[in-house]
Amino acid sequence: MLGRFGRDAGSLLGVEIAPDSVRLMQVQRRRGHACVQAWALEPFEAQAFQDGWISAPEPVIAALRTACRRSKSRQRKVAVALSGSQVICKVHHMPAGLGEATMETRLLVEADRFIPFPLDDLALDFHVLGPSRSHPGQVDVMIAACRQSLLEPLEQLLEAAGLRAGRVEVDSFALASVLPRSGQEASAVLQIETGQATLHAWNGTVLPQRHELPPGPIDAAWLDGLVLLVEAHAARCPLERLLLAGPGGARAAILPALETRLGIACEVIDPLVGLHLAGVSNADALRAQGSAMALACGLALGGLA
Repeated sequence: MLGRFGRDAGSLLGVEIAPDSVRLMQVQRRRGHACVQAWALEPFEAQAFQDGWISAPEPVIAALRTACRRSKSRQRKVAVALSGSQVICKVHHMPAGLGEATMETRLLVEADRFIPFPLDDLALDFHVLGPSRSHPGQVDVMIAACRQSLLEPLEQLLEAAGLRAGRVEVDSFALASVLPRSGQEASAVLQIETGQATLHAWNGTVLPQRHELPPGPIDAAWLDGLVLLVEAHAARCPLERLLLAGPGGARAAILPALETRLGIACEVIDPLVGLHLAGVSNADALRAQGSAMALACGLALGGLA
């Protein structure tokens, strides 16, 4: 399934399977505007998600079914995200003018040079970025690869819920779709879930940087680790502001503490900016969820033509 990054344009359901809930959103293009068509957030037992992956599929499947029913969306083709820690992303250089089929064949032949797992367990996608500045006569090609054995349980889980994976994204790339239009160059998104935190950063480069904080209770020691995580990145790539996503990002105590200790502007991300909500009956509830829907929104936006 990895191999359809951004290729299935249309109104897919953006589905995030977070550590404590299923979050989904559908966005459609109408008269030049992006409009939220449907959404839902459905919690499940925390024990169903362990060590960054689904350990008990039944509660997750039930939550997916309930979320789809509550959203009232008829779409069953979805866009989902994999953690960037599970995907290898590289920029490769190839001769200009190659057809897609030829390029794919050559990448598979050369895969053992830059992919550290067997070809028979490889799911690979690529996207031509454009002419290479460093290699005249060649093009820069974005490559994303993961283990097929990682995708199969996810596909089976979705199918059990009556859904079908139409596009697979890397979480950092999907989140980039909801960044403010002012640019990505000096921005970072701190995604805070239940006891977990991931820093996604863009610094004018093709590949985002991603750093994780080990899970733990949200207390003073955890906040110290959060500050150190951001400071370590900022020491290498200066930041002008930090955006907080996820339900934990909206905690009243976290944002001012981070802003004071880091000395940079911090704000809760609003993924709904620029989206029309007129067709959503529970728009106020959606606005209240705000940053918790950031990844699902980014996935939904990635499916638009």
